[in-house]
Amino acid sequence: MVDTIIPVLDDLSFQVPTGQKVAITGKSGSGKTTLLNLLTGLDTPDSGSIVINQHAIHAYKEDQLARWRLQEVGIVFQFYHLFDTLLAWENVRFPMELTKDLSKKEQKERAYHLLQKVGLEGKEQKFPHQLSGGEKQRVAIARSLANDPSILAADEPTGNLDSANTEQINQVFSQLHQEGKTLLIVTHEAIQASDFDRVIHLQDGKISESP
Repeated sequence: MVDTIIPVLDDLSFQVPTGQKVAITGKSGSGKTTLLNLLTGLDTPDSGSIVINQHAIHAYKEDQLARWRLQEVGIVFQFYHLFDTLLAWENVRFPMELTKDLSKKEQKERAYHLLQKVGLEGKEQKFPHQLSGGEKQRVAIARSLANDPSILAADEPTGNLDSANTEQINQVFSQLHQEGKTLLIVTHEAIQASDFDRVIHLQDGKISESP
């Protein structure tokens, strides 16, 4: 029996300058999430190279990838992935505990600051089940910023939200872009190209257009 190899992404080549806000669009199954997973070190390519801020992450072992990811990139998922048994500020603190760069007091202060930054002042002591979907996503964004990464990657971050919460999340992303963060945002929703520095459109695992 011969295994059949089905390429998900095929012959992609592009660069993203530091500080750009980039949308990755395409229909379901086009390879958007796979591309984001490769760019954030959650997956590794079968061939080719991925170099981010002079880090050749395609050649990293899993422990190297985990350390790089913890310090260099913040990831926001569609379904939040918060710890149900932790308070909002404790969810945000969690990545800081892994790096141990700050004292316990500094971790709590930074967690509170980041929650306030995304408009959740007064919600620090709430458990996830006490928060709305939009509030949970803003906690997730605050957590992604815990170790001050240069890159923020978001996979369908508003796909589970209503229009009002979507607008709030988009405002947070715009603020982070203005502060100099590099943003990679996967979405299947209709977007305004003017809201992004670049739009990478995937079709059948290839870049079909890149305005």
